[in-house]
Amino acid sequence: MARDADWVLFEKAVEITGSALRGTMGAENSKEPAYAGEVFRAVWEALKEAAKELPDKGTLPGFGR
Repeated sequence: MARDADWVLFEKAVEITGSALRGTMGAENSKEPAYAGEVFRAVWEALKEAAKELPDKGTLPGFGR
């Protein structure tokens, strides 16, 4: 289960990173390629932290029963 959750978070991090970088890469005076990695790492860590704060599926009243 944890592996599935990690994969979902990874895919979301890739999606958010792509959205954040759209328009900032590849143009004249754009950021260095390493910047994409920095953004991804920041997004990935933020998503993992946020996921820790979510309740387990079965603990919500009326759900998972």
